[in-house]
This record gives sequence, C-alpha cells and structure tokens, in this order.
Amino acid sequence: RAAAAELAMGKGGNASAAGPKPVGKGLKPDRQYTQIRGQVYDITDFAKSHPGGAQLLALAVGRDATILFESHHVRPEIVAKTLKTLPKVDTDVNLCPDESFPKPLDSPIYRRIQQRVRDEIMAPLEKSKGRVPSGRGGCQLDAAVVLACFAASLAWYVSNPTLLSGCALGFAGYWSGTGLQHTANHGGLCLSSWWNQAWGWFGSDVVIGKSSLEWRYHHMVSHHSYCNDHERDQDVYTSFPLIRLDESQPWSWFHRFQQLYTPFVWPLLYVASQTGDFVNVMVNKASPGVEYIGITKNEVWLYVIGKVLHVFLTFGLPAYVHGVAKTLVPFLAYGAFGSFVLCWFFIVSHNLDGLRPSQLSAKTKGDWGRWQIETSATWGNAFWSFLSGGLNYQIEHHMFPGTAHNLYPAMAPIIKEECAKEGIPYNGFDGYFGLLPITARMFAFLGKMSVNPAKTK
Repeated sequence: RAAAAELAMGKGGNASAAGPKPVGKGLKPDRQYTQIRGQVYDITDFAKSHPGGAQLLALAVGRDATILFESHHVRPEIVAKTLKTLPKVDTDVNLCPDESFPKPLDSPIYRRIQQRVRDEIMAPLEKSKGRVPSGRGGCQLDAAVVLACFAASLAWYVSNPTLLSGCALGFAGYWSGTGLQHTANHGGLCLSSWWNQAWGWFGSDVVIGKSSLEWRYHHMVSHHSYCNDHERDQDVYTSFPLIRLDESQPWSWFHRFQQLYTPFVWPLLYVASQTGDFVNVMVNKASPGVEYIGITKNEVWLYVIGKVLHVFLTFGLPAYVHGVAKTLVPFLAYGAFGSFVLCWFFIVSHNLDGLRPSQLSAKTKGDWGRWQIETSATWGNAFWSFLSGGLNYQIEHHMFPGTAHNLYPAMAPIIKEECAKEGIPYNGFDGYFGLLPITARMFAFLGKMSVNPAKTK
C-alpha cells in the first residue's frame, strides 16, 4: 500500500484522488467545493439535500469529481439540471490540474448502454413496481436474507464457539460485506440515503469490522474511477508486495511462488483491515493516494462505535460466556474464512491476462466505458449474484456502480450485445460453474506475474 501511495502521490497522476485542499481566489476555508468538467462548485449547502446522502457527496469535496458524478448517476440530464442550481465559483484554482483520465459521458458505448438500461430495465420497473429511474432500492429480500444469515450464525457462534460456527459466522460476514454494505455504501441498496448509510455502516463496521468510511474513499474514489490503473487504483493492488498483480510492479524472489501461497494470504485480510483502518482513519486521515477531505467528526465517531460493537459481538461476548481460551480459535476462524471467500471472489474479477491497462488498445485507453468493460470480468449467473451481492457481475457493476445489485443480471445481455456490435471483448464466464474457469484463469495470470521480468526480456 505504501508503494502504491508513493506512485499515486509522487507522479501526480492521481491528483483527482489525492484531492489537495483548495486555497485561492474565491474559495473560503469554511466552505466545501468540488470540480466538474473544469467548473468549481460550492456544494456546502447541497449536502443537506443530496439524494444520495451527504456521505456520498463528501467523496467529491476538494477534488475533480467528474468521473464520480457521471458514473454514479444513471440520468445525466438530472445531474446537469442540478448543477445549474449550485453556486459556481470564479477561482484561479484547478482542483485537479493533471486529471487526464477519460470521462464517462465522453464514451459513446457507455452512453448507449446507459440509455438502453434506462429504457429496457428501469422504465418498466418504474411502471410495474414504482422503482425510481435511478436504479436504487428493491433489494429488500436480499438484505433480509443476509441479515437473517448473520443473526443465526452469530447466535450459534456466541452460544457454542467452535471452528465450524466460526467459519459459519465468517461466511455470514463475507455475505454482509458484499450483499449488504457494498451496495448500501454505493448508495443503491435502499431508496433512502439515510438507510443506505445506516446499513452500509452496520454491514461493514459492525458485522465485519471494516470501516465503511475508509472503504468508500479507497473503493469509490480510487478503484471505480480508475479500474486497474496501477498508479490510481489503490483497491486492486493493496496485496502488493506479497502478491504481484501488474508487470509494472517490482519483482522479488518470493513472487515465483505466489501461485502456491496466494490462497494462504487471503485469510490475512481481516487483520490487515483492522490495522489499516486505524492508521488510515485515525492517523493519516487518508487511504493511500486518497485524502479524506469531506469527512466529519460524526463519521469518525461512527467508526469508533462500530469497531467497539464489532469486537464486543465477535470476541468480547463469547469470551465472557465461554472464556478466552475457547473463543480464540473460533474467532480466528471467523476472520480467516470470511477473508478467504471475499478475497477469492474479488481477485478473479480484475486480475486476468488481458485486463491490464498495458494490454489495452489506444482507443480503449481514451474511452472510459471501454476501459471499465475491458479491465473487468463477470462470472456466474443470477444465483451467484444473490450469494455475492452482485460482486460476480463486475462489468455491470463498474458501468452502473450506484444501482441495486439485483439489476445486474438483466444488464448483462444488453452490455454483451453492445460489446458485440463494437467488437469489444466481454470477459464473461457464465453459468453455475463460472467461478471455476475464471479461478483457473486467475491462477494462470498469477503464474505469468511470478516470472522474473529480467529473464523474460
């Protein structure tokens, strides 16, 4: 993570994510600003009425938020209409002077797919079920099942902490991380922004002990804007230097064995998250390459409260009832098993041969929509979408990150058709066993990245 941060901050390629605090003509220290398409806006007062909630608007503070705004809103005309109501600031400050990454609405393929999704999926749902055209909400059944799974697993674990009950709680934690917090913190689980923030906090901070505050910044500001870019995307490459996932990363002798030891690294995610969250939220007030400019004291307190509740539920309560000695191994099993499943299901979606930026065509590098499609992979079907909160539909998710995950299976055929028309590779592994071939491809890619580049030359 430190190496990735040096790349992002040192080369200046991630200024949009780094987000230096603006100072200069027309800017007041007690106000909050963002930049979209070169225009700086005062969004201080808009935070109270932002449909997605103040916690999501905070991601835009102090940085160029063009990609965030255009990718998370399915109806660009509403965004344009809203921007006209915001106070424009005449300033000599450019919040991101070197932002050269392509923008979503400059992408013809993205605009066509966006229009089709609105016409063919969201418009019928609006008429039949009253679903808002933004694509938010409608995940009540998914969320209820995830919560029921967590409640049952927690009851079993607290009443009888064993290796098996610990693994069951770990699976429930993984499912909460994908089926509850992931969609909620993207703003798509519920129609209400308040409930999205509440479920995002509960499903992340309380259930799995992962700071939703830290997650929003490194995942949404960094990963979703600049997928697989080795300088800007701090989410895909957090396992470096243990796991080498890009040819631009330095090679070490131990990487030759990464095909063998990678599955044994995955269970360490839980420990890494606990320590990383504390350092990032309480000390640095930034994830690598992404400064937390818009956060409030309340969000920091929510992090602290969530961490206390998490430790109490997963360790304190069973240890009080059964003793520390009997609780320790089940607790470790909980963290290790949940981390293993989550890492496995995520790493296959962006780490295959052919998905690296160095392998993309010049046309793709200048088109945000093509970039998101060609650096992601989809596997499985609607069944796996239910069990992963849409994590398996990564192409669909990267095109429409702010929508409910139960819409992704319906989006897939539309994106495939448009990709076929344009000759864009759609990296898909369909069916109930789609996880197996994509996992094999992922390990083959790990093998490719394990080779000493000096010898390949």
